[in-house]
Amino acid sequence: MVDSLRSILSFVLGDFLAKILNFLAFIYLARVLNVASYGLLEFASAILTYFLLLADGGLELWATREISRNIDIRQLASHIVSLRLLLAVGSFGVLLALLPAFPHYPALKPVLLLFGLTLFTQAANLKWVFMGQEKMASVAVGLVMTQAVFAVGLFGVVHSPERIIWVPVLRLVGDLVTVVYFLRLFAVMHGRLQFVFTFRRAGSILRPALTMGASHGLALMSYNFDSVVLGLFLAPTAVGWYNAAYKLVTMGLAIPVTYFLGLFPALSRTYMQSRESFQEIIVRSLRLMSAFAAPLGVGGTFLAEPIIHLLFGPAYANAVPALQVLSWSAVLVMLRGTYRQALNAAGRSQLDLRCACVSILLNVSLNLLFIPHYGIIGAAAATLVSEVLWLLMASYYFYHNIIQVRLMPLLWPSLIAAVAMAACFVLARSLFWAVQAIVAVTVYFGTLLMLSPAEVCPWIHARRVRMP
Repeated sequence: MVDSLRSILSFVLGDFLAKILNFLAFIYLARVLNVASYGLLEFASAILTYFLLLADGGLELWATREISRNIDIRQLASHIVSLRLLLAVGSFGVLLALLPAFPHYPALKPVLLLFGLTLFTQAANLKWVFMGQEKMASVAVGLVMTQAVFAVGLFGVVHSPERIIWVPVLRLVGDLVTVVYFLRLFAVMHGRLQFVFTFRRAGSILRPALTMGASHGLALMSYNFDSVVLGLFLAPTAVGWYNAAYKLVTMGLAIPVTYFLGLFPALSRTYMQSRESFQEIIVRSLRLMSAFAAPLGVGGTFLAEPIIHLLFGPAYANAVPALQVLSWSAVLVMLRGTYRQALNAAGRSQLDLRCACVSILLNVSLNLLFIPHYGIIGAAAATLVSEVLWLLMASYYFYHNIIQVRLMPLLWPSLIAAVAMAACFVLARSLFWAVQAIVAVTVYFGTLLMLSPAEVCPWIHARRVRMP
């Protein structure tokens, strides 16, 4: 278990650098593009997500789990890549057919078309092979290379709204770098990749993959369906404001999301080997996430305004209330992440899918109801309410179907420390915001350390053990 956690954390640190590069790239875009152009770019990215999901069909997540169970890697990779390329062709065809139906915003259709080419780079990407083998350092290197190419290209080429078309081009170039990197690594370790396709084998793979993929796709809908509705009902400017707030939330979730990706193969393997070790990883993961989730919500509430002004500028001031609400949705995402990965690792993907379906149905309904009347605040509120429901359902199903682990006893130390952190912000409001943040975070972790030392640094024990 210690080795698994150390591997996960090494991957987290490497991938965090990649996400920092991506974050800085989009902060740069938000400043050199006007709000409407930035919103158009985010609107196109939100639409593309659904075509990427269609082209993947849950194959990446399913194949990652299968490789962690010692399946023949070369044979599986041949089938998966062939099937994903076929799905990419179909997904790109659907995009072309629907292109005339999208709003007639300037540059939207060529941007969407160029973004659509990344369907094929996704299909050829073998990152999942090395995720399944828990070779996290290799995966992190590939991700950093991709984002470095993308960021450097943006800084060198995109200097005005008129050059927005270069953004999808540079994303495609970055993705191609990743594809080449993982193909070469695969060839060295497993031999040359071959393309094999049979309808019988494709059917046996797609059936379980689609269940996992549907759940994953619905989870992504909770992130960007609101952006799509904002773009359809309002205007790119509203999408720009909302995604400025969401970009900060996404950055706050960068390490947790990467952690969950690394946690999945470890949970899949451990569940098959030892239920006691599986339970221990779950409890440790819930404690770790609760310790770092609470300050994200409290900090987002009190620091939203200065952070938006610092990073995006006064033109994005309308994003502040949305960020204050969305910060708490990020807390819920961090808490439910362990349950989601555990349900899938234990072969209960249908329960995860059920949670996703009910939560996203609520999310979609509330977005359609709230956005026309309340704009971006309505979108943020819809996300928060649906995340509450998802966490409650996921914890309930895990407790009653896999292992009886109670969440609330693990949360109390973090909740008490969060109250102390909020009180600190209120009492120190006359100070400069950065000083407030430093003092409040110190109070939070100091309180948490007094209540339960294991909540603060559970990985310290892993660092004391030498890896074999």
